[in-house]
Amino acid sequence: MDDEKIAEYCREFGADVIMTSESFRNGTERCNEAHQKLGNKYDIIVNIQGDEPLVEPKLIDSIVKALQTGMRIWNKNAVFSAAVTSLKSEDAFDPNRVKCVVDNRGYAIYFSRGLIPFNKSGKVNPQFLYLLRLRIQSFDSKFLKIYPELPPTPFQLEEDLEQLKVLENRYKMKVIKVDHEAHGVDTPEDVGKIERYMEENKAPFGSDFSLKKIE
Repeated sequence: MDDEKIAEYCREFGADVIMTSESFRNGTERCNEAHQKLGNKYDIIVNIQGDEPLVEPKLIDSIVKALQTGMRIWNKNAVFSAAVTSLKSEDAFDPNRVKCVVDNRGYAIYFSRGLIPFNKSGKVNPQFLYLLRLRIQSFDSKFLKIYPELPPTPFQLEEDLEQLKVLENRYKMKVIKVDHEAHGVDTPEDVGKIERYMEENKAPFGSDFSLKKIE
């Protein structure tokens, strides 16, 4: 992380903290520096964004397994893995809710802040399963070293989405589809939504998570 206030808060509850440069453009580049400071001793790195508080431990395990599977097949092309869940209709046109389209082998085709796919009516199709990207991803540590050296790409810059630089350079990203209650914290109003959800779901955190696939 590059914010001392956040770092101090994390230290208070016992987290190990590695500070990274403020010059990095995104979390993937910060993960690379953190991995270097840890001695480059891990094969797979998981990036869980702090503004996605409902991420569950089982999802972390599943996204790592997805990358391991993707690295073993299709000429070991998978270097990233991501998770998606069904998009709520009220979030369809929210640019903070990143959408995803996936091919029939489970690899990402594109990510967008706009609604994708977009039909001719310009409206949400209630019969179509739109996919929402969860803010957790894992990557092969070898590719993690390469990522900062790749120049920014047009779609990445236009959408402001770091995953697009991976796809524009023709690397593979494995995607898992899960049934998961997801809500990132993008605005002050989102904090209240998260607090209400956690209050209404009083079961111990992590105990009621389901990795049921969505079709």
